[in-house]
Amino acid sequence: MSGFENELLKAANFSPLSLQLPDAWCGHLPFAAWLIKSFKPKTFVELGTHTGNSFFAFCQAAIESQLATKCYAVDTWQGDEHAGVYGDEIFHQVSTHHQEHYSGFARLMRMTFDEATSYFSDASIDLLHIDGLHTYEAVKHDFENWLPKLAPGSIVLFHDTNVRERDFGVWKLWAELQSAYPNNLEFTHSNGLGVLQLNNAPEGKRLSWLGPDYQGRRQLADYFSALGAKQVDRLSLEQQKIQTAYFRQSAAELEQQLTTVHQTISEKDAYLKTLEDAFRAKSQYLSELEQRFHKLEAEAREAIQAKSNQLLELESTLRQQADNLEQLKREIKNPLLLIKRKIVQSLAPKS
Repeated sequence: MSGFENELLKAANFSPLSLQLPDAWCGHLPFAAWLIKSFKPKTFVELGTHTGNSFFAFCQAAIESQLATKCYAVDTWQGDEHAGVYGDEIFHQVSTHHQEHYSGFARLMRMTFDEATSYFSDASIDLLHIDGLHTYEAVKHDFENWLPKLAPGSIVLFHDTNVRERDFGVWKLWAELQSAYPNNLEFTHSNGLGVLQLNNAPEGKRLSWLGPDYQGRRQLADYFSALGAKQVDRLSLEQQKIQTAYFRQSAAELEQQLTTVHQTISEKDAYLKTLEDAFRAKSQYLSELEQRFHKLEAEAREAIQAKSNQLLELESTLRQQADNLEQLKREIKNPLLLIKRKIVQSLAPKS
């Protein structure tokens, strides 16, 4: 087995420490690790890092290969129309992982790509990865703007060469560059990755597998596509584990909430029962009061009727007495009437 083939087999053992969404670059992580180990760049620059999948793979491979490669990630970490707009949470996540693992030889440069060019000397970069805004105009500008910074025989990577929607134009520039730079290879999986080497590569720096006459181009692309698929599956599995853990936690929280709700309902039911008992007691008391009221009302009516009858009798008596009094007054005025009455009374039969 040749040294080249042996290094290819080692790429299958690469296990990235950082796998984050989105997964578009995850399919190229084994190739990134192999490229660093085989090409051994002194300076690596990445334009567009986002959540750090590609950059951290290059950095990890540099450590594992015991290389003195200096790595730089350039990004505003604000997003764009293709990556989406986001806040500082992505940069904080990337910065934390960077500080924990790669701060000794890698740097995060939070600025625009154009601003970052002034921090690099001409012909100083050996490996450049372009993954910023993906319109044709933007990626062409990035390549031409950084071209003077590339050392002889440098390798340039273009991500998303196989995306043609949403105004992506990397594919168009890649088609143009393939003619100008014949030493190239495109991986079509994971949105596509174009790899080219500048034409001015010194003899000892030329990569044969990028040559147009290399016979194993298709096999090499298929090999890294298969290795990349495992990393995509791994990220998917990890995301499923995260989602499962989240769902379990959510279920536990919901169960606790349900327990609290059931307890609250039980307490409310007990309170309602107390109210119902009190209501029934009050209703019974009101019913008894109502019965007593009706009884007193009936008694009062009977008493009133009796008094009314007594008043009627008294009125009758008073009228009789009034009549007698008038009769007596007439008799007093007319003595003959008095004598007549006395005679009538004496002649009346004794009972």
